Amino acid sequence: MSENQIKDRIIEELKKTKEAGKITGEKVHEIVKSAVSAAGAELKGSAEELRPVVKDAVAAAVEGLKDIGADVQENVEGAVEGAVEGARSRGDQAVESAINEIEKLEVKLQEEKNRLAQSLREGLAGAKEAGAELKDDIGGRVESAVTDIKLESTDLLGLTKETVKEAVKQALDSGKDLQKTVTRITADITEKAVKEGNLSAERIKKITARIISGAVEAAEEGGKEVKEVASGAFKGTREGLASAVETVGEKAKAFVQKDLAKTKEELEVIEELFLETSLKVARRSGETAKEILNQLADKSASSASVLKEKTGHAAEKAAEKLKKTGLDAAKATADAAGKAAHVMAEEAKILGKRSLHVAKGAASGLWKGAKDALKKSKEEE
Repeated sequence: MSENQIKDRIIEELKKTKEAGKITGEKVHEIVKSAVSAAGAELKGSAEELRPVVKDAVAAAVEGLKDIGADVQENVEGAVEGAVEGARSRGDQAVESAINEIEKLEVKLQEEKNRLAQSLREGLAGAKEAGAELKDDIGGRVESAVTDIKLESTDLLGLTKETVKEAVKQALDSGKDLQKTVTRITADITEKAVKEGNLSAERIKKITARIISGAVEAAEEGGKEVKEVASGAFKGTREGLASAVETVGEKAKAFVQKDLAKTKEELEVIEELFLETSLKVARRSGETAKEILNQLADKSASSASVLKEKTGHAAEKAAEKLKKTGLDAAKATADAAGKAAHVMAEEAKILGKRSLHVAKGAASGLWKGAKDALKKSKEEE
């Protein structure tokens, strides 16, 4: 759609609306939005091509409003909002489409994970059946191997929390070196669970929550040694995370560049995620566990830790790999916004000033006060 076509369309629609009734900001908004959206749909190039379209549309709306004797001051905001909404309509549709595709992929991913878990279960069941038919120590060794494989796959099988609970219950029954035993249990299961899949913030939070809450629940349900169990679970989960991330640097060469950049970012926040999740578990726990977990998290937040040290080291390895492949870590995360950084900073100042003026105006409870504040802000600029 050419400049003249946009102009003619908007002016003609404004005339028809005027003849049919009163011109309002809402009607102007819809007219301009529709015109810009239609023009944007015809564009084949980059988003920058929308700038002159919006410019022409706003100018046409102002001209059209003057021609029909409408109040430009009252309706120009509708024209601007409509033009901008029209400009982003194609992008909105693309984003919505992408979100829908992601949702479909997430469903498919979960289905495939379920199939994988079922395949694993069937395979393990078959191996166990074979072991049951074998004599002497061989059958026992087969069953032990099956159990070890399950222990390496608790996250996939959805057994992480229940495995921790059962292990802690048995530790409570034994009554020996309870805190150290719980630490070893949770450290081992945490490390195995993390290594099962890709490193991600979401997985770290889920695994941490399952393991600490599983241990605490076991103690609370048993009604004893909650403090020792909570302390051991906190320490063990942290140690397990630290051991698991050590392997990330070794695996870095297997990642593509984008994954390396994302992995580096994930590594840098693991300590924070661990403490955040520990506090969430504390809020859901009984008073004793809540108190000890809060104390441990508060103390850990202000001190150095092996986890923080090892995640930092692994993040450095990922960054080194990025540099070697020609993709500097800082560049990888800043490139997209780098060129516009100065512009964004200036825009933020303007928006901040305008927001302050609007807030001051709106404090009187009158929209007019906010409108006056906007006008004042514009004059100051």
